[in-house]
Amino acid sequence: MQEDSQAKNYWENNPRAGTASQWVKNPVIAKAIFKKMSGGQTTRYWLNWLVEDFFADRKFERMLSIGCGIGNHEILMARLGLVNQIDAFDFSEASLKIAREEAETAGVRINFYQDNFNEFDLEEDQKYDLIFCSGSLHHVKEMERLLSIVQRNLTPEGYFIVNEYVGDCYNIYSQRQVQLINRLYECFPDSLRSGAAKKFRNPTIQQVFTADPSESIRSKLILPLLGEFFDFEVYRPYGGGILHPLYPLLNHDELAAKEPKSETIIRLLLEFEAILMSLPGGMETDFCLCILRQKKQA
Repeated sequence: MQEDSQAKNYWENNPRAGTASQWVKNPVIAKAIFKKMSGGQTTRYWLNWLVEDFFADRKFERMLSIGCGIGNHEILMARLGLVNQIDAFDFSEASLKIAREEAETAGVRINFYQDNFNEFDLEEDQKYDLIFCSGSLHHVKEMERLLSIVQRNLTPEGYFIVNEYVGDCYNIYSQRQVQLINRLYECFPDSLRSGAAKKFRNPTIQQVFTADPSESIRSKLILPLLGEFFDFEVYRPYGGGILHPLYPLLNHDELAAKEPKSETIIRLLLEFEAILMSLPGGMETDFCLCILRQKKQA
């Protein structure tokens, strides 16, 4: 398919594009997000919480990672000893090359291989105790097909872990959301702006298709479809409706500085977003962590 070919070309040329986006690189934002993802337990990196606290003292036999990119999550889980065998695939050979090199440097063994999550399949007896998607599911067009394979190949007591963008498709936000972002952006002086743009604008559909046509292709359907196939054991919304699109327009060096003024600005933006999410008819989360299980038989 032309869309798959174009998306693959994008990731072959930008293999590190899937690593932490700009807003999560701010330490105040990162700690606030990780606290939400852990249910208020800790501000440590979310995967450390997942392995060391949620799955404390547990070890699994087999894990599959779908859309592993450069393998940073998989390498960390291998180093923390969560699972004996990790299979992980991505359709970008450039990403897999980095993943294999990083795994070798880390001294861990992971079976990284090339496949396309819109077309992949597994043998029915190829069961996994853990199946993992982080930042990949929003690129999947054939989502019902993928989720049916996950459901079939997840062991009865297994876990499906999803950390995802679940906001508007193609990152083309509602007019109300765009207005809120720009009203806040107008409050920032030039010294606290990145100079990237005078105001926030949605990308056009042509701009999306020119860059990566798989970007957020059916993201708004992720949560409803997950509910059709699985039971939610953990659902942790962590926002992003304001900060994710706004932060690239801001001066990152100034706002990442460890001094009261910068931290206060970021904390106020986080609180504003949290207030909007708490109001009836307010703002829905754009990102969430889900830990899912096989549906219980009625």
